[in-house]
Amino acid sequence: MTPTVAVAHDDFLIVVEGPARLTWCRTGSARWRPTGLWPTPAQQADVCDRIRRGSPLLVVLDEPTAIPLLAEEIADAPPELAALAEFAGDVGELRIPFLGWLPPDLAERGRRFLRCGRPSRPDVLVPPLVVDAPDPDVPHVRFARWSRRVPNPTEALVAAATHLFS
Repeated sequence: MTPTVAVAHDDFLIVVEGPARLTWCRTGSARWRPTGLWPTPAQQADVCDRIRRGSPLLVVLDEPTAIPLLAEEIADAPPELAALAEFAGDVGELRIPFLGWLPPDLAERGRRFLRCGRPSRPDVLVPPLVVDAPDPDVPHVRFARWSRRVPNPTEALVAAATHLFS
């Protein structure tokens, strides 16, 4: 149930921001429980180190979303995760802090790209993956978003990242 959030390939890292950051574990044949958020503190330290070293980072953005949950799913979740959930009776939602794992200036750049990066042309003329222009101060960090709502495995982005950062 937990899709791939981050893929390291050669020296670059691809991260999918959005609902995929919520990690789950199976608690029964058809039951799941949220267990945490990507990145863990160690993973976040690795990402920050990569950014400092100038290693390429491609962040594929998804709209900030609230993930629907049942009260029984969050009952045994870690307290820091349960604090992100709001419930009305037995049904609620969990809001993942959007780009909360990036340094504030990069997180704001990603938010700005998501807000302003909407093409004004017909869908058929928009490429499947829309990528921001390199920032002169941090050209090794790029943001992208899928222009169409179709399942895209993170691993499929390796070729795109290789092209962007070569």
